[in-house]
Amino acid sequence: MCSPPLQAQGLTAEFFGGTAWSLPTILRIEQPGEEAIRFRARYRTRPWHGSPYYAYRLGYRQWSAELVHHKVYLQNPPPEIEHFEVSHGYNMVIVSRTMPLLEQSSVFRIGVGMVIGHPEGRVRGKSINPVRSLLGGGYHIAGVGLQAAAGPPMRVADHWFFRPEAKLTAAWARMPLADGGTATVPNVALHLLVGFGYRSKH
Repeated sequence: MCSPPLQAQGLTAEFFGGTAWSLPTILRIEQPGEEAIRFRARYRTRPWHGSPYYAYRLGYRQWSAELVHHKVYLQNPPPEIEHFEVSHGYNMVIVSRTMPLLEQSSVFRIGVGMVIGHPEGRVRGKSINPVRSLLGGGYHIAGVGLQAAAGPPMRVADHWFFRPEAKLTAAWARMPLADGGTATVPNVALHLLVGFGYRSKH
């Protein structure tokens, strides 16, 4: 007997590795008593440096919740910035819904969620972290994000599947700094991921 299509299944769990390419966006850093730093920032992801890039997703039928552990490392700092990164996570926690596309309802999804950020670096000779936070560990609920993603599930066994996925994310985040300042860090990125998943039949 043939198994039902993946989109007809109940619970799914997926884990992904991958990388991302961020478009240049305006970074703004404000510190008490100092002139604001504002410039068009370029970033790299460095997916295997330090904490790796990853994502995981839990789904039920058309709905899913996922965490994308995105990372950004500033590549063109002005003289005032020794270094700046959001590498322990420009994390996006996203709730998504799959949308019908060519009769394959589990291929395309759109979602909305929040950014949980962990900034690190030195600006004007001072460390910008750590900062006490509600979540602990220097993590802050910092903003909002959107995603559009596409990737076909490819069956490899009765309950298991493989999924290549491409996603476009757009996010806005404002993160507190140790000296009482803030960093406003919008991000638009293209992500390429490869994942492995498990599905239930009901």
